[in-house]
Amino acid sequence: MTELKLYKSNSKGLKILALCLPFVLIGFWMISEKQNGTFDYYMGWFITSFFGLGIPISIFTLFDNRPQIIINENGIWDRTTKQTEIKWEQIKESYLIDIYNQKFISIVVDETFVFKKNTFSKLNKLNKYIGAQELNLNLSQIKIDENKLTDFINTIRISEKSIRNNQIQNFNSSLTLNPVSNSQKYFTYLLILICMLVASLSNFYAFWVIMITMRIGGLIAKWYRGTDNNSNLRKYAERLAYLGFTNMVLIVLIFKTYDYATNKIGIKLTNKIETYKTEFGNYPNEIKTISENLNFNPIEKYIVSKIVYKKTEKEYILELKFLNHNLKEFDTELNEWN
Repeated sequence: MTELKLYKSNSKGLKILALCLPFVLIGFWMISEKQNGTFDYYMGWFITSFFGLGIPISIFTLFDNRPQIIINENGIWDRTTKQTEIKWEQIKESYLIDIYNQKFISIVVDETFVFKKNTFSKLNKLNKYIGAQELNLNLSQIKIDENKLTDFINTIRISEKSIRNNQIQNFNSSLTLNPVSNSQKYFTYLLILICMLVASLSNFYAFWVIMITMRIGGLIAKWYRGTDNNSNLRKYAERLAYLGFTNMVLIVLIFKTYDYATNKIGIKLTNKIETYKTEFGNYPNEIKTISENLNFNPIEKYIVSKIVYKKTEKEYILELKFLNHNLKEFDTELNEWN
């Protein structure tokens, strides 16, 4: 017997992971950098704990290999409905609905279908209010054309049992003819994200253009449905909003990491410069020799190469242009760049 098995898309797990992981890292950074007892310290624990809950959920979603929907010549079964298999002869009608941007196929069954448990009357009233049924196939995590699947269900339910296997095979073949694989899509998204990051770091105005575009994309994804409730404009606007949000979070992480690294470099350099003065009675004329003796890693060496050292008669100045293109001096009292 031919079976068509539909699985959850791992994109849902990746979205959850991409949303939670940056905030968890920010929380860890706040915990490690802020003093115990301060508001920022406790906020770091709150952020880490709250968004950390999403990581096991995303991992479970990514590695959940159980089929959600199984279609065969006898009927259709959806694991999320908690019901038995629905026979094709029991289906009177099926139609596609959209509930808060989540796609469902509502199944109208006859009186021969016996529910495993009685649903709450309030839930039934809510289903009727939004146009749903007691049986609704959740397609929000399945990568498939919802309209084609709905048409297929309506076609096969009235077909003879002898031809259903062929219909399932043909429909399954049409699903595998997708010219663009998931890996190709993710690679494309990664390239777009890298370009957005480079543009954001290179130009302040480019960053705000991306932010505004992300906001517009988010509004379109939330409110625009199109004539057939399956608009390509809305689909791409949603992806643009996700990419823009990811770009924003990564920019924040990069800035925080850069601030931490530059402060660490500044402290090491000033300590070495002060040691040099103690030994030789004056400040060094340049810091290249000093920095070479500090065993910086390649990234730190690159940052050090961008530091401008200025020596006066009684003091010295360390200047560095930051990622936001602001020129800052290292404050030896506060041990940070201002």
